Amino acid sequence: TVGKRRLRNTCLAYLCKGGAAEDQERALAQFRTATCMTDSLAAAAALAPHVGKARDEALAAFYERAAANKEELVINKWFAIQAAAESPAALENVQALLKHPAYNDNPNRVRSVISTFAGANPAAFHKADGSGYDFVAAQVIALDKKNPQLAARLASAFGQWRRYTP
Repeated sequence: TVGKRRLRNTCLAYLCKGGAAEDQERALAQFRTATCMTDSLAAAAALAPHVGKARDEALAAFYERAAANKEELVINKWFAIQAAAESPAALENVQALLKHPAYNDNPNRVRSVISTFAGANPAAFHKADGSGYDFVAAQVIALDKKNPQLAARLASAFGQWRRYTP
């Protein structure tokens, strides 16, 4: 049922936050045996912050499946779970996503990476050195020339600055 699936996926996410290898293996096992996208997406998202074979396998398989079926919305999910992944290298990971062959200036694709990074990855976006701000600002400036509406929407990420310490 939906409730049991939601509870299982929430527990999996919490378990994987600790980074223990056995929990990552549990997530990979769920990914491999998932019978619906909800479970495979939850497992891939739980693995996304953790560098290693389990993460690489899940993310590669998730992308390959979506690309083979030409499911652009699912590919957007693939980008988003990586942009939201909290890790010390979050910004570098997002910058690498912009170089992925499937990345383009489609507004949905841009939002799946840039907006998700700014909105769902507060530790990286609001990093004390300002690198997250610099990155998003550069994206806003570049996009403003092509799609001012999208750039304005992305710039709204800066509206929350008063909630954070200097």
